[in-house]
Amino acid sequence: MREIKKFFASNLPGEADHELLQFFLGIMMLGGGIYWALNMFEVRWNWGWRIGNWDMTAGVMLVPLLIGIFLMFLMEKKTVGGIVTSLGIVIIIIAMINSISFHAKSASLYVYVLMFGLIFAGAGLVAKILFQKKPPRND
Repeated sequence: MREIKKFFASNLPGEADHELLQFFLGIMMLGGGIYWALNMFEVRWNWGWRIGNWDMTAGVMLVPLLIGIFLMFLMEKKTVGGIVTSLGIVIIIIAMINSISFHAKSASLYVYVLMFGLIFAGAGLVAKILFQKKPPRND
């Protein structure tokens, strides 16, 4: 009788069902909290690159790219033109990344506690299910 009970134990409602429910509840809480947290920020960017007190405008950033393209069509060996063109592209990409700024929207302390509480509670539930030690099965 005990062997039959062990065999059908996985089909009985119990801890296994609750683990799956806890895992999906944790995923929903974690995802909802992260979504809410990311919506609390506003992203702005101004085209240009500020180095100290000097502002590099978009026109100045295009000069190495345009010189590189000119050199690629002018010279037989394309390596110098390719290097200068690549440098121009890298300068433009760095300037775009450097010009991004994040601004947090104002909200009440209740909202922040609830938002980060969802994130950490959801992460705790997911970690609990994923990293708990399971007892060995005797089949």
